[in-house]
Amino acid sequence: MKNLMIDVLIKLSKVEVEAKELVAQVEAQSLLIAALVLSVGKESQDDISTNIHNAVLAAAKSSDEILQSDVELILSHFDRLLKVTRFVAENAEE
Repeated sequence: MKNLMIDVLIKLSKVEVEAKELVAQVEAQSLLIAALVLSVGKESQDDISTNIHNAVLAAAKSSDEILQSDVELILSHFDRLLKVTRFVAENAEE
């Protein structure tokens, strides 16, 4: 019984480490995207947003495996990231 508990704790700690690594990776990618969007300028931001929305929607239409809820989740996270980027750009100018 003691060995079973130890094995479960070891597995849980591995899962936690993997989850933290995934969160760090996603946050780093979010920061990279924000920096890229800020560097292209205000005019190109709308084009980038439109292109990404179109690409996600086209991918969803081309595959039956992609759920609409997944598409909505991806687009909502992307829109949130763009809003934060725009907020940073507007406040950096002041």
